[in-house]
Amino acid sequence: MNFIYKFLIISTIFIALISCDEINERVLPSCTGNSGDLLVVVDSFYYSHQTGEAIRQIFSQEQVGLPQREPLFNLIQVPHRSFARIFHATRNIIMVNIDPKSKIKLTVRKEVWSESQLVVSITAPTDEIAAKTITKNAAVLLDYFNDIELSRLQAKYKVNSRSKNALYLNKKFELSLNLDELYFIAKETDDFIWLRKEKNVGGHPVSQGIIIYTYPYVSDSTFEIKNLVAKRNYYTKKHVTGAREGSYMISYHEYIPAQKEISLNGVYVNELRGLWHIKGGFMGGPFINYSLVDEQKNRVVCIDGYVYAPKFDKREFLREQEALIKTITF
Repeated sequence: MNFIYKFLIISTIFIALISCDEINERVLPSCTGNSGDLLVVVDSFYYSHQTGEAIRQIFSQEQVGLPQREPLFNLIQVPHRSFARIFHATRNIIMVNIDPKSKIKLTVRKEVWSESQLVVSITAPTDEIAAKTITKNAAVLLDYFNDIELSRLQAKYKVNSRSKNALYLNKKFELSLNLDELYFIAKETDDFIWLRKEKNVGGHPVSQGIIIYTYPYVSDSTFEIKNLVAKRNYYTKKHVTGAREGSYMISYHEYIPAQKEISLNGVYVNELRGLWHIKGGFMGGPFINYSLVDEQKNRVVCIDGYVYAPKFDKREFLREQEALIKTITF
């Protein structure tokens, strides 16, 4: 009897442990779709009216700082009845349900059907109220989807935290940047470094570069657009040369970069999005520049990411540079 009793207890514990493991091991598939894709699940009637117009005004607005028109996100619309299992793993989803009996509700959920997925659900009693809810929360919604795209890239870059390039930058500038081994040093001085990554996509060249330079902090006027651009031009003219003799990188004088203040890991950072070209050459493209004050060393640190991709849209290549730069820590 004792043997049977012990056997039953052990069997019960064993089954319970297996059940717990099955519950805890919820394995989600990888998210699908391309970076910058946004699936909009809403009935076609409402997508053709105020709700759809509000969504398009927010997510299809032009990305600033690019040489050609590109939307912030690529919208893909499906009605609720067509939202089949094949769409469930999509990386970014915004679902709008309009029901006259419902109250206004906005929820944000992560990893509902796939890893690193973001799903925003909006419920409203009318088309007009749904549109107003979306417009009212425009900035927050954009931040949610932009941030999740950056975090996905940064998760990929995390393995580079101990790369040869990352360790070298740590030693040279006393900052950490998760730079992969495909970048090579094109030029460096005591206060400057230019790293390049060259690749071919479909037989066409794509160049991505990281430029880092530092200079003494004197006053807040250094963060005025004209002064930041002048400082960038000083370093690129001096060190970032083109293929032709005497050619060099410079910011487009005709295009005033878009400026924004952000907080990065609790540090005030100034963001510029602008256009560059090779003076005396034929290359050009977008750049994103982050400037901040390293108070311990009383210096300004500028980290600049640029893209040259003449046969392609530039938004996602530049997003890669943005995500990489935002891995910075001191």
